Amino acid sequence: MLRTRYNRVAATAAMGALTVLLATGCSFSIGNAEEKDEPTASESAAAPEEEPTAEEQPTGEAPSAPENEGVNEGGAVHKARVAQTIADKLAADTGRRPDKVTCPEHLPARVGATIRCELTAGSDILGVTVTATAVNGKQVNYTFKVDDSAR
Repeated sequence: MLRTRYNRVAATAAMGALTVLLATGCSFSIGNAEEKDEPTASESAAAPEEEPTAEEQPTGEAPSAPENEGVNEGGAVHKARVAQTIADKLAADTGRRPDKVTCPEHLPARVGATIRCELTAGSDILGVTVTATAVNGKQVNYTFKVDDSAR
């Protein structure tokens, strides 16, 4: 009888500790399980802000064409590349591809540089803010944030 009570107390304590670990976002692995790249509850509740990167492919005077990832010698990520990256990332994250994403200008390869793009999904048109967060040689990291409401 005493042993059964001890087992119940131990099981309750273990479940309580597991609940606390999971609620605080801690992760752990048991055995030889493969790691999955799934968002935690706090990450999926937050507005999506993504950080794609682009690498330089020098191509002359104008910013590189969309098929050339990255910035050109002039130091800008082509507007079509930025739009394509936004559409690809949203499709991967949400399972739905926007109908159209357009950016009116190239993203300067300068930390803090910001451009506004436009996302069309059905009859909704949303703004997207794109910001360069890091420039390391020929690589540009940038984030984007979709507006909370349609225009």
